[in-house]
Order: sequence, then structure tokens, then C-alpha cells
Amino acid sequence: MKSVFLAFSFLMSLNLLSQNQRYIYEYKLIKDSTNKTSQRTEIMYLDTSKEASNYYSYTAFHSDSLVRANLEMQLKATGVINIKPNMRVDAERYSVSKTYPDFRTELHTRIGMDAYKILENRKMNWNILPEKHQIGKWQTQKATLDFGGRHWKAWFATEIPLQDGPYKFAGLPGLIVKIEDQTQSHILELKGIKNLSSEEFSAVRKPRNEISLSLKQYQKLLADYAKDPTLGLKQATMGAVVMMGAEGDNKKWIKEREAKMKEDLKKDNNNIELSF
Repeated sequence: MKSVFLAFSFLMSLNLLSQNQRYIYEYKLIKDSTNKTSQRTEIMYLDTSKEASNYYSYTAFHSDSLVRANLEMQLKATGVINIKPNMRVDAERYSVSKTYPDFRTELHTRIGMDAYKILENRKMNWNILPEKHQIGKWQTQKATLDFGGRHWKAWFATEIPLQDGPYKFAGLPGLIVKIEDQTQSHILELKGIKNLSSEEFSAVRKPRNEISLSLKQYQKLLADYAKDPTLGLKQATMGAVVMMGAEGDNKKWIKEREAKMKEDLKKDNNNIELSF
């Protein structure tokens, strides 16, 4: 009976690796470390194929698609883009891509009007422990890691033989089912798995004309952005036919936007990587 079960598990493993999969994670995060009641929940996708994986926010992907379609319709109909403050919902707007089998990892994000990709070259030194735990329908094993200024506790399932996980996390002998930092500011837990078509996997495209940065360059860019978060908007609106808000007063809109963005940045002080 045991040999039959092992054979069945092996066939399931081969089946999982032979097709595109979407691993659906529930992400609980606290963006403001001074307000522990500010926790919000987001759905994150880890889409995998034989060659690669993409990790991104379900909310950001769908809201950005709707916004893009709306702006394209405006431009086609009137020649003017009306940018409204409430057009973009609160969501994790970055994505992470990995290639197999080398697990080359890149963070894709936007700052201001520009798109960037940042190569991750730090090694993840996991400490695998003997402790086991049942999470949902998966039997998991514990591992710990220090990464990005945080101490992480992870639970991985060898029955899903994919050395991947949410965000940049990878390298364990099984998919990461749950991972959380020591402060429980960031908790990710696998909630479901579904098959993907090739079209669905390819639907998530990287931004065009991404600027490549090192981690050090990215940190400096974030510091500069915190000083003047509207620099990109100021440059983009010089000589452009863009209506900022209902009044069309660009300077006033940008001044108001700058104050709001700086206030938001003060509250966004508990990044998944503290060095960011």
C-alpha cells in the first residue's frame, strides 16, 4: 500500500511540473510600523511554467489593466488624458520574475514615470529544521532565513517539488506554503493551486524600456524619490497635453499631489525588505 501511495505522489509531482500552475497566496501586511491595526490583506499570484515564474498582485494587475484601457479610450476619443487620484487602488505594484533552473531573480517596479528591473544577487542561506506542521492540506517542514533586514520563518512542502515561493524566496526542496517575518508584519500563505494556459501565463508582461539597476543604485533612487516624489510628474507635464484633475491646473495639482505622496511615504515605512 505504501509503494502505491509513493507512486501516486510521484505521478502527481510530475504532473505539477509538466504544466503551467498558479499558486495563490494570501498576503497579510502592515505598511505602517507605527500603526499595527493598519494590516491589510491582498491576493498574490505565483505563476509558474517549466522555464520561469512570475509573482505579482492580483489587484494591481487587474486594476492597471482597467486604468490602461480607460486612458487609451480617453486619448482616442478626445486627445486628452484625465488622470484622477482615485484611478489606482492600494496594492503591491511590484512584481518578481525568476528563471529556471538557475533561479535568476529580478524585481520589477516603477518609481515616478520610469520602470526599473533590479537583479537580486544575494544568496539565501536557509536553515532547514526537523519540525513538521500541517498547513491546510499540505504537510510542511520548517526553515528559517535572514534576508532583507528581517528574520523569516518558512514552511515548505516537499510534495510540491518546486524550489520556489512568493516574492524572491526560493531554494528550498519544495514549494514555500507559508512564510512570515519575526514581527508578523508580512505573512504569506498558500491558499490554492490552479492550472494555467500558456496564454494566461504570458498575459503578465514586463514593462517596456526597463532601466537596469543594482541593489545599491536602487536604494539611492528610493532615497532621492523620497525627497521629491513628483519629479517625474513635473518632467512629464512640461509641454504635454495632460489635464490634472477637473480644474486642469497642473501646478496646483502637482503641489497637492506632492504633499499627499510625502504623507503616504511616511506611512509606508515597513517594507518587506527593511533596506528598501
